[in-house]
Amino acid sequence: MQGTQALDSQRLALMASHLKRNGSTSQWRRLRSQILKRDGYVCFYCGGEATTVDHIVPRAKLIDQNADTPDNLVAACAKCNYAKGGRFFDKPPT
Repeated sequence: MQGTQALDSQRLALMASHLKRNGSTSQWRRLRSQILKRDGYVCFYCGGEATTVDHIVPRAKLIDQNADTPDNLVAACAKCNYAKGGRFFDKPPT
């Protein structure tokens, strides 16, 4: 029984580590919720229903700065957010 508990603890630790590496922390989830509410769940790029949050200036371009500031975040639909990726674009994908 103790071996199972130790294994479960290891799995939980690995999952928590994976989530933090991928940006899924309670702080990020709180900020994401605030941005979606601020923007009325409307995609910044196409006006559709926003379910994700996008960095206007991609995180990779802001190496020495914090990219997770409200000024750099907008609500976006999944299609626009994933099409944009780590790039800039002036108009939404077609």
